[in-house]
Amino acid sequence: MDIDEIYMKQVLRLARKGLGMTSPNPAVGALIVKNGQIIGSGYHKKAGAPHAEIGALSQAGEAARDSTLYVNLEPCNHYGRTPPCTKAIVESGIRRVVVGIADPNPQVAGGGCAFLRSHGVAVKGDILAQECARLNEAYLTYVTAGRPFVILKGALTLDGWMATRTGNSKWISNERSRKFVHTLRKRVDAIMVGVETVIVDNPLLTPYLLKTSAPNPVKVVVDTHLRIPLDSKVFNSGTSALTIISAGSKVSTEKRNRIEELGARVITCRMRRGRIDLAD
Repeated sequence: MDIDEIYMKQVLRLARKGLGMTSPNPAVGALIVKNGQIIGSGYHKKAGAPHAEIGALSQAGEAARDSTLYVNLEPCNHYGRTPPCTKAIVESGIRRVVVGIADPNPQVAGGGCAFLRSHGVAVKGDILAQECARLNEAYLTYVTAGRPFVILKGALTLDGWMATRTGNSKWISNERSRKFVHTLRKRVDAIMVGVETVIVDNPLLTPYLLKTSAPNPVKVVVDTHLRIPLDSKVFNSGTSALTIISAGSKVSTEKRNRIEELGARVITCRMRRGRIDLAD
């Protein structure tokens, strides 16, 4: 492992601090190194907040001149909620930028690195590219495929069962795996279950095992015929997350109105072979 990879490992550790906080933006970390010393670091804390590069530049100050910037994703070159990072990088006098992966977002898509090179900044790319892509797989899926990145959570006993015959069992997974699931929950935008899970388990659908400042994920219940009980915990979990019920077109207007009175949003989706078409 060369020195650029060593610093990129540290960048990835910084970027992970923002997981669950930055959506719809990616998780990004940045380091500024000069003469073998880290003189600035930062990570993107939430959408609309300064980008990682700006945080690192602010910390480094005038010392950033003739230094090297490490960042896991290509710096932005467009105006959004914040100004482009590439302009700040050039103005700081940074001599070299080491990038984990290019940003496939059409608003960036190589333009960030091209801008830096056109202004005399040396750019090196594809450093720990696989690890950098894995960190932001949800963001990359959305901008390249136009769909959500889906994590399927399930649990089975060693002999292939999900519950006892009576349905009375509660936990198959252990405490460690449940905590890991809640770590995943705090990183995603939504948690989706079928209505049968709500009826049988009556879950909260929140990362309640963790103390976190991350926003609660939207709770999504796939319910073709609006069978969800109105006293379900998803309506009364005391969080700010909005419950969305995906329903088929032929449902009770009265039940739909009562659900909406509880603060939920009901979305009517197309049917396919008697079931909701999740691609709709």
